[in-house]
Amino acid sequence: MNQKDLDFCQQHIINFESVKLGFTRNIPFDVLGEYERMYRDYLDNQFILTYWCGDCVFDMLKRLIVVFENAQPNVQDIVENTQQEVVEEKKKRGRQKK
Repeated sequence: MNQKDLDFCQQHIINFESVKLGFTRNIPFDVLGEYERMYRDYLDNQFILTYWCGDCVFDMLKRLIVVFENAQPNVQDIVENTQQEVVEEKKKRGRQKK
């Protein structure tokens, strides 16, 4: 996923969280259209979403969650790398021991 799509998914993460809980919210058509475009780009270029079909929207979002989570960098790895850099910086400061 490109950064624009990742940002869009992050902005509308509540829709993914509700699908994980087993339901869908009332999603505006412009947001559904963007999800449909992403589905076509990353999963199936011939996909057509029926906006009024709750099961269709649910299944689409369920599949997009997998794509989104696989595209996200592992947050735990980022935190560990940052902590390691902080520890290394602390070692470099101060007077040298004799």
